[in-house]
Amino acid sequence: MMRNLTGQGRFLYTNFPEEESLGLPFFMDGSYRITNLPGLKGFLIFWNENNIQFSHNSGQLVGPIIVKKNMQFLYPSISQMGMKIYTIASYDNELAILTENGRFFYGTLGLLSTSIFEVTPEDIDINNTALMFIGVGFIFVVTPIKDPVFQAYDFHICIINIQKLLQQSEIGLKTCKAELLQGNFDKTMHILDMSDTLHLYGVMVPQPTQNPIPIITISNPHSLGLKLKMYEDGYTYDGNIKFKINITLMQQYLSGKAHDSFISNIKVPSLSTITLDLIDRGLSCIDLQPPTGLISIGCNWAKKIIIRNTLNACTKDILTPVELQKNYTYILEKGTYDPSFNSRLRLDLQDQAVIYDYEELGCPQLVYFNNPWKPVIELWEGSRFVEVVTTEFVLMEKNGMHTYNYSKNVGGANCKSQAQNWTSVMAASTTKNYLAWTREIYVTCHELNHSIPLLWPDLEYQILGGRTDNSIIFQERNGFYIFHLTIVDPFYSYCDLTTSFAIYVYGAFPQRLLPDYPLALLVMLSMLFILWLGYVIPKLSSTEKGRVIIGFFQELWNPFMKREKRKRPSHR
Repeated sequence: MMRNLTGQGRFLYTNFPEEESLGLPFFMDGSYRITNLPGLKGFLIFWNENNIQFSHNSGQLVGPIIVKKNMQFLYPSISQMGMKIYTIASYDNELAILTENGRFFYGTLGLLSTSIFEVTPEDIDINNTALMFIGVGFIFVVTPIKDPVFQAYDFHICIINIQKLLQQSEIGLKTCKAELLQGNFDKTMHILDMSDTLHLYGVMVPQPTQNPIPIITISNPHSLGLKLKMYEDGYTYDGNIKFKINITLMQQYLSGKAHDSFISNIKVPSLSTITLDLIDRGLSCIDLQPPTGLISIGCNWAKKIIIRNTLNACTKDILTPVELQKNYTYILEKGTYDPSFNSRLRLDLQDQAVIYDYEELGCPQLVYFNNPWKPVIELWEGSRFVEVVTTEFVLMEKNGMHTYNYSKNVGGANCKSQAQNWTSVMAASTTKNYLAWTREIYVTCHELNHSIPLLWPDLEYQILGGRTDNSIIFQERNGFYIFHLTIVDPFYSYCDLTTSFAIYVYGAFPQRLLPDYPLALLVMLSMLFILWLGYVIPKLSSTEKGRVIIGFFQELWNPFMKREKRKRPSHR
């Protein structure tokens, strides 16, 4: 709040989009105490000993609280009555004021107008007296009284029943226009996650011959939008018409009713309240308090993701749950893993034994090594299946295994700017492992971004899901992979949706003992030698020297053939 030299004040806001505009100016006669009423409805009371003002929308509109008598306008503010305010008390939609000359005022805080009336309770002494609401329509008055003998204080306590005082006062109260005003959101908190909708309702029963006008308000319209439908919904036992109000809540950017400059940053969680009230409710409806609920626009903690695992190593009898639970270990071969998660070939490392965590991972999913693969992700809310997740996600092997690749590169994924990858993410993060990449730092490459131009289209595109059909291709290795998966699309949910799961890759041939090039050279030389023999032997048989050589080999071969004949059984 700021004050200028002309005696006017106005509110400044630091959050977008409120920062784009100032609150309307209001009269200030000195410094004010500010009371922020509970409930996050945006109700503010500004007061000093000379004046009191009220705002129902966090200071955007501030106005004086008028004084009435017999339901008629008396003074535009209490300051014009020549009284000084001693103390005040507030509670939800109620306000009590005690002046220095012992006069007592009570009123209700309304959306369209707020006014106070003078009531005259007994036994209020102005001597360090304090006021406090202990419930709707009940005020606790405490006055300390010094003990004449001991260095101590006694307390004089008085409880004021406002409704009883109003009935005794001649202020011309009328009957409340509504018999019933309820909402299924009263005094509860509801969670609205990204792109979700929330369905609530309110009920109003008018008094006979009365036509009250209900109004639904939200305290944070920059984040929360709503749609309403009101209709007759039967009758009460007394024959009064019952009206039902269907309330649909969604994020404001999805409502289609607000300009972009009015909408707050949808990536940032926020809070709002929703209130069902009557226009010009007044003092007569003191027992009919407006139902109010809290809407948390943020993470729904009941949401979780699960990897679909219909084909696993246990169902195919490759492994059994019993052996996996008995401290089952498997080997990470040297050269296949990098504990620094840089996907580098580390020949300085040795084979490492890893204990399989069956309690966390269950039976590993079976994946054939030569098939492009990506996990099927299911979104659950508690025990209720919601949908199959198709948005962007990333994964990394938790032990640093890097014997897999991606089927797409950055250019093949139709990126318009340079895509993030694990190397760039961990280089910019203080977290140097599989937890580094989150929804808060994800930047899509499918939108043109001049700050990160597309310079290396041949790099691997390490993001799965979304608008591409990118997948994982495993190298020729059989064994376990333990993946950590994170949903990185910031517009899918406010929650950090992560999970860990295991797969078992099978079908790869054993590793060759010889490298590919020497083996191919040996095969080619063998084939050439056989072809050479096929050419040379006929040539040698036509010469005397060749017949001598052939005879020599025949002499070596004949004893072997005779031994074979002696081994064969005779048939008679």
